[in-house]
Amino acid sequence: MGTVSLQCLAALVADDSAVREGAETVKKRSLFLLYLQVALLAAVVGWLLLKPARASVLAEIQRLEAHKSAGSASMPPRTEVTSPRESKAPVMWRLPDGSQVNLRDYKIVLFMQGRCPYCHQFDPVLRALSEQMGLDVFAYTLDGQGDAAFPDAIPAPQAVIRDMFSTMKPVTPSAFLVEVNTLRTLPLLYGMVDAQALSQRVNDALMLSEQARNHSQRKEK
Repeated sequence: MGTVSLQCLAALVADDSAVREGAETVKKRSLFLLYLQVALLAAVVGWLLLKPARASVLAEIQRLEAHKSAGSASMPPRTEVTSPRESKAPVMWRLPDGSQVNLRDYKIVLFMQGRCPYCHQFDPVLRALSEQMGLDVFAYTLDGQGDAAFPDAIPAPQAVIRDMFSTMKPVTPSAFLVEVNTLRTLPLLYGMVDAQALSQRVNDALMLSEQARNHSQRKEK
């Protein structure tokens, strides 16, 4: 009887060890798959962060600026893309790392909707930051309507929507930082954020863009 009990106990111990080994194998496999997913996601995000926009984006930005200057609701004719370095005085901004950047080289492109309640909350925050920094905002509307913060927003052309969102579904509010000399585009937000988060994201995007530009300039020398 005692021998049978010992044999049963040994079998149970062996079964328990097998179960533990199986669980460890599943755990290791799950961790590997998770690591692989994170690595792929990081690669995709890295590509999106430094994805250059097409020339149509800059052309539409200039059309929007002409529209705002004219103060008309009608769309102005397409103008030739000229150098973004105009005769205007530079607007220097000190970044958190101590470096300075000319905000004339950058534009924030906003996508909003007049009927979007989140835009009604977020857009005044973006406008206040824009006025504080001296960083221009170009507002596009997806439903043909502006709001109190950006009443002159114009309908977003499909070419710009494709360039900025790629295969992603457009959401509002969404904002991108565009470096007008290289057309490098960095996503700032997909959805509403508060003033502190917005300021941090804009500064981080400016630092990242400046680092990329400085790196490119060093490679050209």
